[in-house]
Amino acid sequence: MNTKTVVLVGVPWNVHELDDAVRDAATLGVSLLLVDTPESLAQIGEQTAVETRSVKALDPLLIADCVRDAEPAAVLAITEFCMELAAAVRERLGIAGTPPTVEARVLDKAATREVLREHGLTQVGFHRTSLLSTDDLLGGLEPPVVVKPRSFSGSHGVTFVTDRSELARVFEPYDLAEANHVDRDARVAHLAGDHRTHEVIVEEYVPGPEISAEGLVVDGRLTLFTLTDKVNTGMPHFEEVGHVVPSRYTEERKAQVEEYLQAVVSALGFVTSPMHAEIKLLDDRIELVEIHTRYPGDRVVELLESAYEIRPYEAYFDAMVNGRAPVPPRPTGVYHGVGFFNGSTTAPFTWPSYAFPHPEAVVSVDLDRRRAPRVFAYEGLRIRYWRAGHVLFASEDHASVHANIGFLFDNTPRQGGSGS
Repeated sequence: MNTKTVVLVGVPWNVHELDDAVRDAATLGVSLLLVDTPESLAQIGEQTAVETRSVKALDPLLIADCVRDAEPAAVLAITEFCMELAAAVRERLGIAGTPPTVEARVLDKAATREVLREHGLTQVGFHRTSLLSTDDLLGGLEPPVVVKPRSFSGSHGVTFVTDRSELARVFEPYDLAEANHVDRDARVAHLAGDHRTHEVIVEEYVPGPEISAEGLVVDGRLTLFTLTDKVNTGMPHFEEVGHVVPSRYTEERKAQVEEYLQAVVSALGFVTSPMHAEIKLLDDRIELVEIHTRYPGDRVVELLESAYEIRPYEAYFDAMVNGRAPVPPRPTGVYHGVGFFNGSTTAPFTWPSYAFPHPEAVVSVDLDRRRAPRVFAYEGLRIRYWRAGHVLFASEDHASVHANIGFLFDNTPRQGGSGS
């Protein structure tokens, strides 16, 4: 029997994601073919055993021509910057999957929220605008609000504004002259449309716990794998410090979250793809913060594998190649977490203490001072922080894992207070 080929478009920013994909493809008997530019392919090193092909530019026509002879059973991306690109390649090759129009709608936070409003799935007021505009930035909204790029992630460029006197700090991370350049940053795939980082969305601030939800959509039907607790630095930039799987809210809110997110993915038009959603839990409802047609980064897939009996990429490849929906995974009864050594991009990285409050919950520490940020700026947005490493945790006690992640935040230079 011939081995089926899955084409991966784009090298992910984190090599761990690619390693997981390669391992799970082999388990399923699928051959992976990774396509990217020569410069990006050079970054994966010799430790990841995956077949590669290079193209001179990340263009759907070039990629389709490059892989056509392999007769791929599926074309997909596991990196956020290539989701729409992979969909365009699928369309050219006549391969089923979530279409480019849906990928574009999901990448654009303003377009996503417009769909939610049309379907009665949000009560959040919002306004799309440009930082280059001379009009009122808030567009009739009143603080408190959150301002963020329409097509970026990782909390980069996110700013909380308490009142109008703080509006100036929204502009601080941007070089607007650079943001308005016609040429885009060649180090990541081009996004369709004019969704540069100066194109922002202003949203009413929604208080309450923020968690994420991870799952897989097959032929429009969502199987929710887990809820994930998120630890961040809080106002004003909400930089992520760590994650815990499963969430402490799982028992009381999982069914409600799954019902809400099924309505969201149906409204947006997901066909077959992973789902990573960031949501706010309110007493009377759930509000979507943002959603993606990919699995989360930040080692959350690894946490999911440890906390549940599932391999997410194997389930994804099986869905794309064989059309099979996953069985809802069973929890192992252990909480798994990751915390990050976050550093400022403008200062040398230092770390003051390793005296975790629950050292018995520490599984491994990964810290390398030789690391450097992947990029310091993206289309005019200066990247404020980066991760020099991480710590993995595991315990039967959720509070122990959460406290260790909070310790990392408490010891992050230029932060003050505990993560929440």
